[in-house]
Amino acid sequence: MRKIITLLLTLVITSINILAQDQSDEATIKQVLVDFKTAIITNDSEVASELLHDEVEILEGRTKESKEQYLSHHFHSDGRFLSAIERVDLSQDIKIEGNVAWVSTITAMTGTYNYNEIDLTSLELAVLKKQENDWKIIALHWSSR
Repeated sequence: MRKIITLLLTLVITSINILAQDQSDEATIKQVLVDFKTAIITNDSEVASELLHDEVEILEGRTKESKEQYLSHHFHSDGRFLSAIERVDLSQDIKIEGNVAWVSTITAMTGTYNYNEIDLTSLELAVLKKQENDWKIIALHWSSR
């Protein structure tokens, strides 16, 4: 009986630790994505670069870009666009398996950009990889309608 109680206590403590770690990772992952969007809006390519994995692949529209390509091109126009419109996250789902997480976010975007009225739904799929206790964005896919 004593062994069963010890085993049950060990399982409960292990489960609590795993749940706490998952919640901590989830909060960190959310913050990485918030910090990345803030870096885009404030045109802070240094911060954005730190949050992107060196081997990141970014899919947007009809293009696939590396970290260097994105930061030297679309990063700046994305910042102008995002700073001009209102954004409301409609949903966000985070899945974590080991050192990999994927986050799907649906955002309503409204406002005026380049004299055009914007009213669209944006879909984002972000994949993050944990390296040395840091979560880095390793893949991004954006689409809108």
